[in-house]
Amino acid sequence: MSYLLTSRSIAVISETFNPHQVGGRVLLNLQKSKYQGRVYPVTSEFEETFGMKTFSSLSSIPEEVITVVITLPPNSVLPILEECVEKKVKFIMITSTDVIESEDEKFAFEQLLKTFTEETDIRILGPDCSGVFNIGKSIGISGVADYEPNRLQNGKISLITQGEGLGRAVLDANDLEIGFNYWISTGKEVDLETADFIQYFSHDVSTQVILVIIERLKDKWKFQKAAEKARRFGKPLIVLNIGQGEEEISTKEECKQVHSDFFKELDIIQVYDLDELLNVGWLFYKYGHPQGNRIGIFSYSNGVSALLAEKCRQANLSVPDITGETKSIIRDFFPNLKTPANPINMKISVYQDMSDVSECLEQFTNDPHLDIVFVLYSYKLGVYTEMLVRHTIKLAQRVNKPIIPLWLSLSGELEVSYEILKESGLPFYSSANAGVSAIKHFTDYHMKINRLNTLM
Repeated sequence: MSYLLTSRSIAVISETFNPHQVGGRVLLNLQKSKYQGRVYPVTSEFEETFGMKTFSSLSSIPEEVITVVITLPPNSVLPILEECVEKKVKFIMITSTDVIESEDEKFAFEQLLKTFTEETDIRILGPDCSGVFNIGKSIGISGVADYEPNRLQNGKISLITQGEGLGRAVLDANDLEIGFNYWISTGKEVDLETADFIQYFSHDVSTQVILVIIERLKDKWKFQKAAEKARRFGKPLIVLNIGQGEEEISTKEECKQVHSDFFKELDIIQVYDLDELLNVGWLFYKYGHPQGNRIGIFSYSNGVSALLAEKCRQANLSVPDITGETKSIIRDFFPNLKTPANPINMKISVYQDMSDVSECLEQFTNDPHLDIVFVLYSYKLGVYTEMLVRHTIKLAQRVNKPIIPLWLSLSGELEVSYEILKESGLPFYSSANAGVSAIKHFTDYHMKINRLNTLM
């Protein structure tokens, strides 16, 4: 698999290398990536394209070719497959088959590809796949439009999708400083499938979290083995299932329940929309392992903190009281504050001395009864919010405990504080439900894994 993800040489076969069509975009995207390997455009139409020499066929390329990208109509693919065998290619990527209108023709084409890969040592990605993105090494083997590798933030989250659109939507989270390592689009999975890449990322040292958007399970047993491997290697596997599911299940609801039970048995974290997928993945990527599920709530609004505390309890997250020692320290800073507790409300104090409020946040966060601390920004307070945001970010970098900002203001006009949070890379959420849901998945997963480890 590493040959595909770090391919040293790529041949792109297309009828045209127009930059507005798939073949041209593959070459354009490789150039944008500043790809350091060898690229061979294959066409008989012209001698040069994108400043590169073209070749009339695969066999006319004098050097080794690792990966071949085919952007031809399906009826032109078979001769190319035969050339790939002669050239001893290792991987073939096949893009869109949209030109096939008949379902029977699509099925026949996919069967042809399956037979080919079974009879040779060549692996196939696709058809109908968007490609391979190795963001850490700036390799984008893909015909997607508007690919801008300089906008992508490198990180330790690996993403696997079967289609293109949702994968592109997830990658847009780079605006929140969420970093990705790989994005793989598997398409129709005539050969290489989601489970193969879960297996690979499970032992890949540059991957910390695996996100999957799945429309169908090609091989349930193989997927199970891959998920077990991810669990064994300590890689959280977070899955958004958007498909209709297995044909033998009569309704979509029944299918989703079957998959839900299957995922639960494998300790797969199942989410239900893109926001939740990102919210949960972001938390695992940033914070690794929590100590427990005891939640602290630091706020300047009684009503909002009470709402959040209730949502935590409904999710079976603990909201314990803080120690007498912490209460005493906070009371020394603010003698007029009613008995400090959890949740703690610093509303009046915010307008008095923000440095003391920041010190109270630190003491509150360090309380031994708390494992995770929510810091609530309930409404805009201008410079006061900015000071608290800056201190929250600095504190999160120092303490060995997740600090989760909740930006709950519904104003359409965002303060500079919000932009500071975005640029910090700190996971933060814009609703109580989103924050509590992410924390619930985060703590439940690790508590279950810890229990399993103690039994082994």
